[in-house]
Amino acid sequence: MKSVIKIRELSKFYGRVRGIEDLNLSIPKGEIFGFLGPNGAGKSTTIRLILGLLKPTAGRVTLFGQSAGTPSVFKRIGNVPGELKLYEEQTGLGFLSYMNRLSGKPPGWQEELTEAFGLSRAQLNKKIRHYSHGMKQKLGIIQAMQDDPDLLIMDEPTEGLDPINKNVLYHYLKKFQAAGKTVLFSSHYLAEVEKVCHRVGLVKDGRLITEEAVPDLKKKMFRRMEIKFKGAFIPEDFNLDNVDILEQDGSRLVLNVRNNIDRLLKRITRYEVENLVFPEPSLEDTFMMFYRRDP
Repeated sequence: MKSVIKIRELSKFYGRVRGIEDLNLSIPKGEIFGFLGPNGAGKSTTIRLILGLLKPTAGRVTLFGQSAGTPSVFKRIGNVPGELKLYEEQTGLGFLSYMNRLSGKPPGWQEELTEAFGLSRAQLNKKIRHYSHGMKQKLGIIQAMQDDPDLLIMDEPTEGLDPINKNVLYHYLKKFQAAGKTVLFSSHYLAEVEKVCHRVGLVKDGRLITEEAVPDLKKKMFRRMEIKFKGAFIPEDFNLDNVDILEQDGSRLVLNVRNNIDRLLKRITRYEVENLVFPEPSLEDTFMMFYRRDP
């Protein structure tokens, strides 16, 4: 499938300080791609390069096959910048109308989105300086999505949102994806990326350290299993090449397990089991596994 975002050997240095280095990435049409990393990892620098707001030290970004920063391309993009700043003396509705004029497209999603995010007509007629942080963030999201863009670029878009409004955003991201839209979703909140993204890139110290589908990434992760037997057990029965014993105490056994669990289950069925806890690995655990590794 043709890439909407294509990045090749992209680097940006601020003097001797690395913002991002040798980044290669392709994001196809209709994908919600999670761009993960802590603050200062290089996510915002990458997004500004994609938008053409920064000039790269080396490398190239193309959007829809054209160079980043091309005016006709920019009109196809909805953007929620990190550390969102709005025109405080405008009303909410005035700001949405102003941003809509930049695209030249009808704001077909404006009414539905303002209702979904709970911004009333009275609130939209107030000046933005009277808005709470959460209301400003909702307004920023609405302006990015209201014109039905082909590409959404969102840098920490849920910052300041309560759980209800986060779920509203997740719903509309999936709705946009179903319509063939592409989303670059930057975040350091791992649980939300797991909810909406199929593929993720992990950034550390300005470098992309891995790029994979979430299910494949989680398969590489140790899973913690806790077993409570009805009686004693033989610890040596669980000495398998994909199993590490963390704790053993009487009838209780705690393991780290990776890859296929068939052999382990056969060993467990030799005993009567009172309880077994084996949760899915979280993306957060997987993320920390990569971050603990040396570059």
